[in-house]
Amino acid sequence: MPGVSTPALGLPYPTLQTPAPSAGKTLVVYGASSSVGSMTTQIAAATGINVIAIAGAQNHDLVKRCGAAQVFDHKDSSVVENVINAATASQSEFVGIFDAISTPETYARDLAILEKLGGGHLACVHPPPADNVPSNVKTGMIFAVNDIATPVYRDFVTPALQSGKLKCLPPPTVVGKGLEHVNDALKKSKAGVSATKLVVEL
Repeated sequence: MPGVSTPALGLPYPTLQTPAPSAGKTLVVYGASSSVGSMTTQIAAATGINVIAIAGAQNHDLVKRCGAAQVFDHKDSSVVENVINAATASQSEFVGIFDAISTPETYARDLAILEKLGGGHLACVHPPPADNVPSNVKTGMIFAVNDIATPVYRDFVTPALQSGKLKCLPPPTVVGKGLEHVNDALKKSKAGVSATKLVVEL
């Protein structure tokens, strides 16, 4: 699945069935209101995975629309403890964390969660942490298109979009029309955006 190496984590492929049969597994998605995080959350939920999400408090409703069972505020000083408690209480197999932000700050929290939950997988959108990684944690950088993801796009994404099961979230912000607006979009991205996709129409 895009964002998570399904066979590597022992996870099923997503299904068009609603609700999806429970996979008996829990995945944490860090940055679940981002473009990549919201897609990962939706596809994980469509596999029957219990998704515990981390996102800004103002975006919790959006993340729940994506299928997260629980959402915790990344600005809460107790977020690591809250996620650990939620994963433990789920009584399902904890498989790991998908980090859609992938910064030193989020990596520190990821590793703290993984350590307390007995290890697992850490999937990153940037090069993974190289230091202080416990031996029972497997890290990797995820690419969107490979032999694992291709069947998901072919067999699930298109029909799921057509049926409305998979939604284009977060909503777009159109910066402008034409390549002359690309720099403006990059400036907005650098300044920081939340729960939206910056779009330049051609």
